[in-house]
Formats: sequence, C-alpha cells, structure tokens
Amino acid sequence: MRVNYGLVETRLISQTDLAGGHPALDLVNTVGGLLGQPVLPEDELMHEYDDVVDYGLQAGTVSEQQARRLRRRAKEHPREAAAALALAFDTRALVDSAFRPLAEGDASPPAALEELARRGADALTRARLVPDEEAGGYRWSWEHADELEAPLWPAAHTALELLTDGPLDRLKLCGRCRWLFLDTTKNRSRRWCSMEECGTHTKIERYVERRRERRAKRS
Repeated sequence: MRVNYGLVETRLISQTDLAGGHPALDLVNTVGGLLGQPVLPEDELMHEYDDVVDYGLQAGTVSEQQARRLRRRAKEHPREAAAALALAFDTRALVDSAFRPLAEGDASPPAALEELARRGADALTRARLVPDEEAGGYRWSWEHADELEAPLWPAAHTALELLTDGPLDRLKLCGRCRWLFLDTTKNRSRRWCSMEECGTHTKIERYVERRRERRAKRS
C-alpha cells in the first residue's frame, strides 16, 4: 500500500509485503527502487526506529509483546533508538553485499562474509534456547531481549543459516526492482518480487512499448 504525502510517495513497512520469504532478505527489501537506478527518497522504508520494529514484526524477528517493549524503550532513550536505526541501515547494507552477488551469479565478497559471520556469532551470544512447540526440540530465541538492536540479531543469524544451509539455489533478484527473494514455487518460475507490483508494472510497460512501436511503423 502506498500513501501520498504531497509529491512524495511513501510506503509504510507495516503495510508492505517485503516479499523476501526470509528475515535477512526482508531486511534487504526495506529499501526499493528500480534496477540500475539510484535509490530515491521514496524508495526508503526505514525512517525512524519504529520502522525497525515494524520490519521485525513482519519478518518474524520480534514478537508483538517484545515490539511493545521496544517501542516504549525507544521513546525513553531516543539516542539509543537513533543508534539502533543506524545499525539497521548498516546491517541491511552488509546483508545486501553478501546476497546480491549470489543472486546475480557471482560470489559474496570475503569481507562481507567475515563481518556477517562475526555479527551472527555475536547474535547467538544474546539468544536463548527455548522449546519449539511446532517442530519439537529447541530453537534459538531473542524474544526476551529488550535491547533496541534485538530485531536485527535474528536477521544476522538467519543470514548465516541461509549462506551455510541454503537454499541458495532459490535465491533470486526481481526482474524489475532491487528486491531479493527466495523462489519457493515448484518449477522455480517466479520472476518478480510480486505480480501485483513489478509483474503488473512490467506487463503494462511492455504493452505501452508495443503500442508505441506499432504506431511508429504506421507513421
């Protein structure tokens, strides 16, 4: 969903399907824009700390109860909130630098892998093992954490899991915009972040171009 404020088209994370299919890729997708074009102000989805929490809620890196605690703490500690927002931008850039080359058929830069490994290890030191009621056994959890960086720790951890356990063969780049996603279709035919967004826009653009070409041939 888009909301217009004057001439700037603003997208809210809470009303946007980030479409990555994975917490780390959803973080990458908090900034958009067309392929090969500079990022415009309206392409940015994270503007304040609440947006980091909204990302966490959509990606599943925070619970509703935890989100309420984090929002209260952010209001009480605005400097910490600003630092956590800056860390979100930095983490997003790091995850992007590791996964975008893979989606384009290249290798991840060693420096990005080294830093991501460091952050993933740090995230685990802040996690707890809790019972996994759905799958059985145990899982890592950060739901107890009240630090404002908490929504980013599962993103770093799951980024490492995706790198080591995959499925990297299903990692794709949208054919129109900057977004990354995991293609979970059976025949691996997904081409767009979503048909409602880039798929439809691409079809319209191709239709307009074909009409333009037909008119040019008749003239």
